[in-house]
Amino acid sequence: MSKESYSQSTSNFESFREKHKDEWHFDPSVKSTDYQYLGRLKTNYEPLLELMKDDNNFNLIQIVEENPEHSALNQRIEEFKKWGFTEHNTKSFQMTDKQFPEIFKPFKEFSGLKHCNVVALKQYPGQFLPWHIDTLVGIRKEYDIPDDVDVVRYSLVLEDWKWGHYFLAGNSVFHQWKQGDIIQLPPNMHHTTCNSGIEPKLTMTVTGVITEESRKLAEKQNFVY
Repeated sequence: MSKESYSQSTSNFESFREKHKDEWHFDPSVKSTDYQYLGRLKTNYEPLLELMKDDNNFNLIQIVEENPEHSALNQRIEEFKKWGFTEHNTKSFQMTDKQFPEIFKPFKEFSGLKHCNVVALKQYPGQFLPWHIDTLVGIRKEYDIPDDVDVVRYSLVLEDWKWGHYFLAGNSVFHQWKQGDIIQLPPNMHHTTCNSGIEPKLTMTVTGVITEESRKLAEKQNFVY
């Protein structure tokens, strides 16, 4: 891709950077800590990991698929495509707590979040989640959550770190994790994940409304279920 066409393809990100320039430095040379480590969930992972061995238990998601109900998201998808992301390198397998409520129960209840949605993800080698922010519009729409109510998303890893598995938040690389480690991003923090390794990458998102209980658990890093 030429310099000119790449510049044109990043127009949405450039607009975002201008709008939010007072919230973050947007300087790739700065050594900044751009995620918060919350702690580690101690629970029984085996039932979920056993379930995740079979791809038939998942829904196949392609990040560049357009959503007819979300025009703003479709603009972002068009930008992903211009960057070079395709249906071939943005696949992931996803399953939710609504599909397997009993197995997902520990991962839904440990956090103390209200209106909590949980998604387990499997990324095979060669798959990417492009540079983006979490809009959280889906959960707000599902539960009719007003914009002035705080919604948070935790990222939780389901296995110990393996070579080639990475999570980049802003300028900070999260890797060499242990099973159950949990991180949280500041609002509007761009991030990306990839699997450039040799084994599937198994992670989870836990999204919900902040409560007093969830605040206390996060402060104490006391996640046991």
